[in-house]
Amino acid sequence: MLTHMLEFIISYGVIGILIAALVEPIFMPVPMELVFIPVAMSNPKKAFFYSIILIAFSAIGSLLGYIVGKSTGRHLLCKLVSEKTLTKIEDMYNKNAFLTILTSAFTPIPYEAYVLSAGIFKINFKKFITSAVLSRVIRYIPQGIIISLYGDALINIIKNYTIALGLIVFIMILLIKKAKTSVS
Repeated sequence: MLTHMLEFIISYGVIGILIAALVEPIFMPVPMELVFIPVAMSNPKKAFFYSIILIAFSAIGSLLGYIVGKSTGRHLLCKLVSEKTLTKIEDMYNKNAFLTILTSAFTPIPYEAYVLSAGIFKINFKKFITSAVLSRVIRYIPQGIIISLYGDALINIIKNYTIALGLIVFIMILLIKKAKTSVS
């Protein structure tokens, strides 16, 4: 079902990015890259522009997610993440709310957990939205630039070396598993 949803969103191109970016901070269960990269790779010359759209609508979605979190409370977020994860996020907010949101783009915890919890814990809104937008800029502008500059070359590399890359990844996984069993 998730695959069909992604294919559907991707089929709408930039409108798909807009919609996904808007809902991702609230409830989208997949990383935005699964929508952004295929759409951007289909038109590399517009990839940077697409990353700007993604950031703008992610900011709006973050605003909405903050409001949802603030109005619904902890019980909603507990349906998305474990109590342990929520407590971990709360501890991070207590240490440094700005840095917590800023680094949210690089953690395995879903972005919507950070957004909703910012509202739940009533993090200063100005601090929240500034760090949320900055985290999106840090994450998506480089992707847009790389695809804009190297998109066509990346497509050719992927087309020409997919089997070789897949084989290398497969061998690496086998070696890692073997190393882990040797240590045990």
